[in-house]
Amino acid sequence: MIVISSVEPSEGKTTVSVNVAAALAENGAKVLLIDADLRHPSVADHIGLEGGAGLTHVLSDQAAVKDAVQRYWKPNLHILPAGPKPLNASMLLNSKTMSKLLDTALHTYDYVIVDTAPMVVANDAAVFGAKSNGIVLVSGRDMTMKRDLKEIAVQLDNLNVPVMGFVFNFAKERKVSANGNYYYYYDEGGKKSRKKSKHKS
Repeated sequence: MIVISSVEPSEGKTTVSVNVAAALAENGAKVLLIDADLRHPSVADHIGLEGGAGLTHVLSDQAAVKDAVQRYWKPNLHILPAGPKPLNASMLLNSKTMSKLLDTALHTYDYVIVDTAPMVVANDAAVFGAKSNGIVLVSGRDMTMKRDLKEIAVQLDNLNVPVMGFVFNFAKERKVSANGNYYYYYDEGGKKSRKKSKHKS
């Protein structure tokens, strides 16, 4: 399981989450992308899915996982949208139902990608990170101070949550390949690879 978060809002973590999931699916892996940012759901809107039924409904026993998960782009890429914003996001994400859902997903899929709330908004990423292979932190250019990023990394290390890597987003145009935009993803060993993006940034 790979958890993707950022320090501040609007740093592009959802775009990165979608591209990581798409890259792994394109390589043949069976992938589940979970929008666990219940405070500001965005995955469904980002990729144009109907996100009415989602994680909120599953965690509040209003829907089964199979009724909320949707296929996207490829048969082996599944999306679990967040659903509507709940009043008790932290309680739902820390529930036994959430733990059971993750356990089942990890036995069903090759990769589970979790898009979580920014670190300054909630500690959801740390909670998920403790159960995962690690966290990938997305940092938007000119948006996050180096000291803030370092402080978050130290906090995660103190919680024994491994940081798999960093994605520096919104690069200057002159640094982008003339052939188009590229996205980065990490394999099981944490090795970064580059792939040409087929999705909007």
